[in-house]
Amino acid sequence: MSRRWTTASLLALCLLLTGCGERLLARSYSSVTPHSAVYRETESADTLRAENYPDLVNALLMLLGDHSEAGTVRIYGDSPDKARLAEDACVEVQKETALGAYLLDYITYEGKAESGYYELTVRFGYRRTADELASIVNATSAEALPDLLRAAIDEGRDAVAIRFGYLGDRESVTEQVEIVHREVFPPEPVEEPVEEPAEEPAEEPTEEPTEDETRETVEEPPYDLSPWQVLFYPNDEKPGIIEVLIQKKPDA
Repeated sequence: MSRRWTTASLLALCLLLTGCGERLLARSYSSVTPHSAVYRETESADTLRAENYPDLVNALLMLLGDHSEAGTVRIYGDSPDKARLAEDACVEVQKETALGAYLLDYITYEGKAESGYYELTVRFGYRRTADELASIVNATSAEALPDLLRAAIDEGRDAVAIRFGYLGDRESVTEQVEIVHREVFPPEPVEEPVEEPAEEPAEEPTEEPTEDETRETVEEPPYDLSPWQVLFYPNDEKPGIIEVLIQKKPDA
């Protein structure tokens, strides 16, 4: 049987013989999903594991992603003060991560040293429901914000939470929200006053104005025209989630 070698096959063989192929084949890619076995202590248990500080933060975020009321993480690794590691991770997740800042009121935790690991037990106090977590919209960048706001208005929603891969500066976000706000509440056209020729008023007897006539009539707008409120999570220079509270017209 004749064997044909293609150019690609010969190139691959050369790479393997020279050692380049070993470096190319050694590259690996991995991803962590909310139910990834990477952080599971066993396949059948709900206990998570962490080898280092980033693992611990990710494990806590996995519990948040499931809207878990409580969870357990076993901390391994060489850190001499795993209790401090656990405390720092809980504070970071609640205060510095987008998901924690949006979802949580508090985290309570306790830990105990076991043979070979430190077992951390956490409980989460949520201010958002599981439905609100599920309704978070994901977007790659802030350029999607106007269309997402228009879609939320069409659906009759009074608020929308959006998680961004890249958000940019906060001022540009606020400007985009204002653009859509002006679409919903366009400014009233300003009419130029028409000057009329002055007429000599006829002299009439002076009468004291009544109490009702002295009151100024203030017309209330039919609905709130103030800008929509934009909330950032976390409330710092690099938020990952924004929430826009949408004030709709009464007939919307």
